Amino acid sequence: MLSSFIFPFANFFQPGVFWPELADFRPMQVIAILVLLSSLRSKATYDRMDALRHPAAKWMLLYIFIQTLSVYRTGLAGMVQEFSFWLVYLMFVLVSIRIIDSPQALRRYIFGMMLGSAWIIFWGIYACLTGLTLATNGGRAGAYGMYENHNDYTFIIMQTLPFYYIYWRTEKGWIRRTLLLAAVLASMVGVALSLSRGGMIALVLEILLFVIYTMKPRMRLIMLPLVLALGAGAVAYQYTARAANQGDVYTAEDAETSRVELWRAGEAIFYVHPFLGVGSRSFGEYAPDYAEISHDNRGKNAHNTFIETVATTGLFGFVAFLGMLISTIRELRRPVTGIASDWERNTRTAILIAIYAICFRANFDAKTLDWSFYILVTLAAVSGAMMKPRRAAAALAPEPAAPAQALVGAEAPALPATNHLHR
Repeated sequence: MLSSFIFPFANFFQPGVFWPELADFRPMQVIAILVLLSSLRSKATYDRMDALRHPAAKWMLLYIFIQTLSVYRTGLAGMVQEFSFWLVYLMFVLVSIRIIDSPQALRRYIFGMMLGSAWIIFWGIYACLTGLTLATNGGRAGAYGMYENHNDYTFIIMQTLPFYYIYWRTEKGWIRRTLLLAAVLASMVGVALSLSRGGMIALVLEILLFVIYTMKPRMRLIMLPLVLALGAGAVAYQYTARAANQGDVYTAEDAETSRVELWRAGEAIFYVHPFLGVGSRSFGEYAPDYAEISHDNRGKNAHNTFIETVATTGLFGFVAFLGMLISTIRELRRPVTGIASDWERNTRTAILIAIYAICFRANFDAKTLDWSFYILVTLAAVSGAMMKPRRAAAALAPEPAAPAQALVGAEAPALPATNHLHR
C-alpha cells in the first residue's frame, strides 16, 4: 500500500509548514487518519503487537508518558496540555507500526522517509545558495519547520545518510543508484553549508562507521587513516568557515563557554529535582532560577540532549531515554544471518549507524523533540518483531533456515561486513 510510503514522506516534508495556508486543516493528522483507515483490512506478516512489546518501543512509550508526568506541578490542566503536545509523537509511533505490515511495507516506509528527508536536505542547500537563509541563519544552510535552524538541519542528515550510502552500495539499476549517490553528496554538502561544527564532527564519525561496518578488513586498514586525516581537515575547515561567517559575534570559545554554563545549570536542576526534573520542555524557563545564566543564554535549551532530559524529566525520564536507545542498539546488534534477507540485514546496519551518529550529535544540541530518535527506535522495534517468529522457527528447525530473500523481492548481496561485527 502507498500509505506506508506517504506517511513518513509527509512527516518529513511537513506540508503544514511548507504551505502555511494548510496548517489550520492539520494535514498530518488528516493523513494519519487516512492511512490508518486504508490499513484496516491489511493482514500483517508478523504480529504487530510484538513491535509494541519490544523493549525499545516500551521504553520509548514510557519516555513519552513521563513527559506528561513531569509537569505535575502545573496541575491537571498543564498535564493535559503537555500530553496533547506529545500525543503527536505517540500517534506517529502507533500509526507507523500499524501501516508497516510486511517487509515490503517496511521498504516503502523507509524510502518514504528517505525521499522526505532528501527534500529537506536539497531545500536547505537551495535556500543557502539563493540567500533565503540570510535572515534566519546568517546564510548557513537550513530548511524550514523543525529543520530551519542550521544545527537542527544536520540531524536529519545524520538520520538518513546511512540509508542513502548503504542502499547506493547495494541497490541495482543505474538510475536508482545515481539518485542515491546524489543524496549522499547532497548530505555532505548540506553539512558543510550549515557551518555546524558539531554536525561536521558527527559526519566524520558517521563516515568512520561506514568504513567499519560496510568494508572488508583490508579496505578498513586503508580507509580508516584516510578518513581520519580528511575528517580532521574538514572539521578544521568548518571551524574556520564558521568563524568567518560570524566574526567576533559568536566564536568557538563563546560556544564552549555558553554550553558549559547551560550544562552547569542542568546539573544544578538535577540536584534539586532528581526524579522528575523541572518539567518537559521547560529548561530555558527555569535554568536562571538554579544557576547564573548570561543574558544571551536566557531562554535557551541545554544544548545537550542527555543533560536536557535529566534536567527536565529527572532520573525517570533519563532512564527511559537511555533504555530505548540501549534496547535499540542491542536489537540491531543481534545476528540475523539465515533468517533475514540481505536487504533487511543492510537496513538494520543503516539504522544502527544512524542511531550511533544521532546519539553522538545529541551531545552538542538538545533535540528531545527530533524525529530521528522516534523513527529509528520504531524501525528497530518493527524489525525486531519481524525477526522474532523467524528466530523461533530457526531454533526448532533441524537445519539452518535459508535467507528470506523472497520476503522483499530480488536482492543485491549484503554488504561484506554488515554482520561481521555482530557475531
